[in-house]
Amino acid sequence: MLRAVPDQTRMLTDALQVLAQGVRSVPGCLSVEIYKTVATPHCLCYDEIWESEASLRRMIKSRHFSQLASLMELSSHPPVCEFRFISKTQGIDFADQVRRGC
Repeated sequence: MLRAVPDQTRMLTDALQVLAQGVRSVPGCLSVEIYKTVATPHCLCYDEIWESEASLRRMIKSRHFSQLASLMELSSHPPVCEFRFISKTQGIDFADQVRRGC
């Protein structure tokens, strides 16, 4: 979840939509959703669902994730980034581990 600066909400939403458009055709990507919460309209949620952990790991190593991370840097508050599996949920440290080859 990202919290956009109020006057940058539209720009960040547009950038996330462009990013989502590109990843939807990547093998292993099952869906991508972008939405705002009603209670806090400047909060943007970006969800990707991958068919397997292997597909997710490939995405994390890709340019796509680098672009997503750059957009996360635009958040006015520390963004929330979670990787959810059936048996566990991990934070951004998971992406760091994957990118380092751990």
